[in-house]
Amino acid sequence: MELTIYIFAILYFTLIFSFFIGIVFLENAKNTKTNKISVIIAARNEEKHIADLLDSLMSQNYSQENYEIIVVDDRSEDNTAEIVRKYTSKNSNITLLHVKNESKLLLGKKGALDKGIRAAKHDILAFTDADCVPTNNWLGQINSHFTDDTDIVAGYSYIYYKNPFFKFLKNLERSSLFAVIAGSIGWNWGITITAGNMAYRKDLFHKVNGFGDIGKVRSGDDDLMIQKMGKFIRNMKFMFHPDSVIYANRNENASSQIQQETRRGSKWRYYPTAIKIMTLFIFIYYLIFIGCFLGFLFAKVSTNLFIIILFLKIIPEFLLLTLFLVKIKRLRLMWVFPIAELIYIPFYVFFGLKGTFGKYKWKE
Repeated sequence: MELTIYIFAILYFTLIFSFFIGIVFLENAKNTKTNKISVIIAARNEEKHIADLLDSLMSQNYSQENYEIIVVDDRSEDNTAEIVRKYTSKNSNITLLHVKNESKLLLGKKGALDKGIRAAKHDILAFTDADCVPTNNWLGQINSHFTDDTDIVAGYSYIYYKNPFFKFLKNLERSSLFAVIAGSIGWNWGITITAGNMAYRKDLFHKVNGFGDIGKVRSGDDDLMIQKMGKFIRNMKFMFHPDSVIYANRNENASSQIQQETRRGSKWRYYPTAIKIMTLFIFIYYLIFIGCFLGFLFAKVSTNLFIIILFLKIIPEFLLLTLFLVKIKRLRLMWVFPIAELIYIPFYVFFGLKGTFGKYKWKE
């Protein structure tokens, strides 16, 4: 039994450390020419946020002749469309499209994104969410990372919460996700990505038949899509520069957070086999770790065994997160690392089970 535990712990150490290596060896080549970019936003009931996003996009330090903005009003029941329409009357760079009824083949956000992508004039498609605000140099950073052989670019997003402690804790948890994104990109393996800050080539979207076989999955317009694109991707990049950061506003109430985390955990069944195996391994290892912790408390697991597997877990996680946060210049988030270590395993297990076997509501 102890041998099995050690094997799991060593494999986990190796997996997390491989993401650390991936970040170390990420390609730094920069593009020197100016690309034309289509920015696509799916907006559903975002009257509180859409103006801030459009103001930021219209203030980009990027020539307006080199980018367009496409906002797709996704069945909004508020004044989202009216607000966007005021912007279109003043600036020809902004296009407003509408989705009036949800397609049975493209559920949720995918229908709006598909409409925006098919209307896009340019090959490079940049995506963010309607409740986000990019820096004024966001498009410039995307452009600088899109060398001729680059197909996908990902970036970091930071969420504002009123509660200071929750803000640090949640953003550290998200940083662990982005560290995995960056680390896997270093190996040119598209494990996951986030819709709030990403870009890819339009021809790659068409090459995999768009949302096609994932259209009936209500979420997954980001991670399931990059997984579909995997075998066609030449190169991927991750943007670490502070100018590439997206700032997001999120609903702080507990119900909204639970729905969001359940949605994130609901897509496991649709993952490719290799990613399913990896995430299932992590899930099983976390259950083993919980068992060892309880065994240690009640003197059924030796102190040496528990200390060894504890260090095999903490060391690679600490190194990975520290490296990532140094590169994005947010190392101050690490002060909540010890607390996050206590919370994250039960958090991951709970929402993994809830997402796989439960239901959620998400702007339906």
